Amino acid sequence: MRVRIISWNTDEKIDENWFKNKIKSVSESKELLLGINSFSGNKKNYRVIYSESDSIPGLIIDRYGNVFVIQLQTFFADRNRDIWIKIIKDLWTPKLIYERSDIEVRKKEGLNNFPTGILYGELPEKVIIEEDGFKIIVDIVNGQKTGYYLDLRQTRRKIEYWCNRLHIKYLQNCFGYTGSFNLYCARAGVTRIEHIDCSQSANDLAKENAINNGYEKNIHIFTMDVFKFLTPVKDNSVDAIILDPPAFVKHKDKLKNAIEGYERLNTIAMKKLKKGGILFTLCCSNFVDEKLFQEILYRAGSIANCNMKVLEKLGHDFDHTLILNFPEARYLQSWILIKT
Repeated sequence: MRVRIISWNTDEKIDENWFKNKIKSVSESKELLLGINSFSGNKKNYRVIYSESDSIPGLIIDRYGNVFVIQLQTFFADRNRDIWIKIIKDLWTPKLIYERSDIEVRKKEGLNNFPTGILYGELPEKVIIEEDGFKIIVDIVNGQKTGYYLDLRQTRRKIEYWCNRLHIKYLQNCFGYTGSFNLYCARAGVTRIEHIDCSQSANDLAKENAINNGYEKNIHIFTMDVFKFLTPVKDNSVDAIILDPPAFVKHKDKLKNAIEGYERLNTIAMKKLKKGGILFTLCCSNFVDEKLFQEILYRAGSIANCNMKVLEKLGHDFDHTLILNFPEARYLQSWILIKT
């Protein structure tokens, strides 16, 4: 990336006060869009700042109630670490500010260290957020991203909606991580949810989240490879399947392998679905755009010898800002398909 834009206004003085006002303005706008502006501080969970999309290149600030997690992806963001800490303390009353800069992209900026840890406050025994009536444990220390998939908020709600609307009873949640999808499905009336993930630590949290929300009888957890789990499942036997794999491609030269992986995964899932079954299939690979992913899904349906119709296409929620001059910020696709 040759140039990173903070402001198009050459007359602006870019200093600590500018950044403070920008972060305050962006956060207030997002809280209004998300409908959480009237919530108490401990119930606000969202991405406060999303790097270039919010005019602060390389800075990620995620809020989990009164816990703030920052990720510094660029030399500029890393150099100004103390400013971000001060601004968060000035604007809010954080109990904890934690850094999760354990990301490979820092190497491209000449940053060969990957700092993590407490920047302010004390780490509680557990970080628990409230979302749509659920209590969910967030692992900010070892979890994916900064601990929770804030970008999937809309998708979680839509999964609940369609499971309820179509009276889904048997669902498989593949790459289930800490099980937030499970909770929405259980509340929608799904009586058997099979949660599959290869991470034992994630599955332990998924089990705890199920118990804490009273759905432990609905949710059955399997620690194993998703492909190995799905392959022996009887064809035409499952009401709904969620596919939320990690990014299959992070470098363009690996795109061919990623396409094959997405195609194989979706083909297997489509075969397992009953007629009238629902496939919630996600892609978070930057190099797989909407057109390419649609082609992958079409080929998967052809190989599976089934017709799949599109019910909805979603992206990330409002807190993951999309601006017209930075399309690269759009990385998430959530497709909702029905087998006809």
